[in-house]
Amino acid sequence: MSLTPKQSAVLQFCHDNGGITKAQAMGLINTHYCNGDKHVGDCLRRMVKSGLLILVKPGVFITGNGKKNKPASIVAGQTKLEL
Repeated sequence: MSLTPKQSAVLQFCHDNGGITKAQAMGLINTHYCNGDKHVGDCLRRMVKSGLLILVKPGVFITGNGKKNKPASIVAGQTKLEL
């Protein structure tokens, strides 16, 4: 699974701070869309669906372990990072 720059930024922030809110993600993901709130929400929803994030309560997320059907694995020296 390759991460987009937006997903990488969200996961890095989430890892460094122990979680992320939707408001923090909006500040982190610079978007030029007319409805940025929906765009960021869709991005976070896709990350939850793929297992990259876990929804704790509405608008609050923590780092997930990757695919829901796979355990987390990080292999040093590979360009492909599977969380």
